[in-house]
Amino acid sequence: MKEVGKYLFSEDLYYTKDHLWVKVEDDGSVRVGWSDFAQKIAGKVVYVKVKDVGAEVNQGDVFGSIETGKWVGKLYAPVGGVIREVGKVVDNPKLANSDPYGEGWFVVIEPSNLDEDLKSLLHGEEALEWLRKEIRERTGEEV
Repeated sequence: MKEVGKYLFSEDLYYTKDHLWVKVEDDGSVRVGWSDFAQKIAGKVVYVKVKDVGAEVNQGDVFGSIETGKWVGKLYAPVGGVIREVGKVVDNPKLANSDPYGEGWFVVIEPSNLDEDLKSLLHGEEALEWLRKEIRERTGEEV
């Protein structure tokens, strides 16, 4: 984990342009959470709702919603597959702020076409440059 300005970033993760992170687990499943940048920009998370375990999603489908004191948004599936697990953040939304890369994850998806879906996500240096641009455009901060 490294700091980009005042935001945590991991080059090991994949990212969507909606600021979700994606971690490919050892068993091939995919854990999905919200980036540190997203949680800091959006503010205190007060509500998270996601589809139930067993629900099928296609890449780009809405799998849930998130609400902060100043914003309500949809969560879009970064990969297609079946939701295998729902995170503690549903019952304890503040985890999205206090531990975005740890216990603050949303769902684990058993992917149906992982290699193809990963091609449309940001990773490594590409993701880092994209984050720097987002920070400059949304906050005016230079990083």
